[in-house]
Amino acid sequence: MKTFEFFWNYFKVYKISFIVVIAMIIIATIAQALFPVFAGQTVTELANLVIAYQNGNPDMVWQSLLGLLINLAYILIVLVVSSLIYMVLMSRIIAESTNEMRKGLFGKLSRLTVSFFDRHQDGDILSRFTSDLDNILQAFNESLVSVMTNIALYIGLLIVMFAKNVTLALITIASTPIAVIMLFFILKLARKYTNLQQKEVGKLNAYMDESISGQKAVIVQGIQEDVIAGFVEQNERVRKATFKGRMFSGILFPVMNGMSLVNTAVVIFVGSAVLLNDKNIETATALGLIVMFTQFSQQYYQPIIQLAASWGSLQLAFTGADRIQEMFDAEEEIRPQDAPAFSELKEGVEIRNVDFSYLPGKPILKDVSISAPKGKMIAVVGPTGSGKTTIMNLINRFYDVDAGGISFDGRDIREFDLDSLRSKVGIVLQDSVLFSGTIRDNIRFGVPDASQEMVEAAAKATHIHEYIESLPDKYDTLIDDDQSVFSTGQKQLISIARTLMTDPQVLILDEATSNVDTVTESKIQNAMEAIVAGRTSFVIAHRLKTILNADQIIVLKDGEVIEQGNHHELLKLGGFYSELYHNQFVFE
Repeated sequence: MKTFEFFWNYFKVYKISFIVVIAMIIIATIAQALFPVFAGQTVTELANLVIAYQNGNPDMVWQSLLGLLINLAYILIVLVVSSLIYMVLMSRIIAESTNEMRKGLFGKLSRLTVSFFDRHQDGDILSRFTSDLDNILQAFNESLVSVMTNIALYIGLLIVMFAKNVTLALITIASTPIAVIMLFFILKLARKYTNLQQKEVGKLNAYMDESISGQKAVIVQGIQEDVIAGFVEQNERVRKATFKGRMFSGILFPVMNGMSLVNTAVVIFVGSAVLLNDKNIETATALGLIVMFTQFSQQYYQPIIQLAASWGSLQLAFTGADRIQEMFDAEEEIRPQDAPAFSELKEGVEIRNVDFSYLPGKPILKDVSISAPKGKMIAVVGPTGSGKTTIMNLINRFYDVDAGGISFDGRDIREFDLDSLRSKVGIVLQDSVLFSGTIRDNIRFGVPDASQEMVEAAAKATHIHEYIESLPDKYDTLIDDDQSVFSTGQKQLISIARTLMTDPQVLILDEATSNVDTVTESKIQNAMEAIVAGRTSFVIAHRLKTILNADQIIVLKDGEVIEQGNHHELLKLGGFYSELYHNQFVFE
């Protein structure tokens, strides 16, 4: 039921067009159901014509036969015109509704919480945009109209058959229970393996995405064969699920077609035995009824066969709709109504007794408190998994705390308008991200109306301007998917320039120098000093020499603050920070 509600939410906009489509389908169904009636009557008249010639008076029969042929021509014209109208209208409905689905899905994606992206692999999310939506579009184009017309045709055939002859109608539909049982069994298995196929395809896409993005690591480690083996294994799961799903969907047609042929033979032999031995029915009339119900028998199973043939693509569409609906049902970011905008930090940031866990029962932060006065630089250090990046996620409200609170100028950040809050919090991530477009577009990404002078000022402040000027197209240089024109450090400098353009009140630097060489690290360090100056900043650091001048250093271990102070104070303390510092510098 939920799947049908999903589709109806998009189709209801086209209610008038749907009414016209349904009316045209009914008209076409009536025409198609009446065709065997007139065909049977034509056979009866032909038999009467033979008898009339024998009696020497064929004129009246010729007139009747001509009238039947004209009616058959009318029926064919009505059938063709009505079918053309509903096909054109349905094509329009399908094209526009699937376009709305795609726009709605992308809009929803932009409003989802970060936790959704943490729980789902990129390839799986991408497959919902591509293969799932494509399956829905294909099913609509190929199957939706077929389903509607064949259901109407089936009902129409039942009505006409019972109106013409109850005995032959009962003979024609006698095998229906067997067909329904077989259909139910086969379709149940088809749905099971179709669902499995879509899930395995999503996993395969995710595996390919990870393999491509991590190809350099694969080559360095020399594990290409292992990666290929992993792909082959996952691809084999897709093949098995696809084979079983297609197999059970595919056998529907031959099974139903076979039953149709058997049913037609039964109608001919049993019908002939019943009607030709009935003294109350003339021979010509009996022949007409047998021909009529022979066509009815062939048409009776055609809707069932067509519905069965359409079921495979409909299964994919239903599965795709379920997966897309899962995204629409996913929790969106909490945005308080009529919340005040955050404009300027006047006092500072306060993290008070914060507890947080990504999964219940597995705490990441435990009673963490950090005070960051305005304009001060706070460094957060600690081993991997200690909760450093989690603090960044909480300050920017990617997640909300489980207990305690985070406040700007004494006011809980959950009370502020979320967009205004994030517009004043700048983040430079460990892995820099550049978007398709020009270098200029990337630097002014958060301020699209920024002037060229503002863009160049940001680039100069972050020591990337000279390199950009050395490129043939300078700031108009296009950034493609492989971004091969830039080194890792240059990408990071552009990311820092982009953050500087937004003029953030609070700044978060998440291990911004962890993936670069010493020379580039020096440039990034100078750029960081420029962007940090005068701003309240949180620096998550792996290389301790980048935070020696921090006003306060917070040392995390197992989600708890175990030490805090400036560099010299912590060295004198001789604790965990001192051990980290000496080990790192001895190693270097």
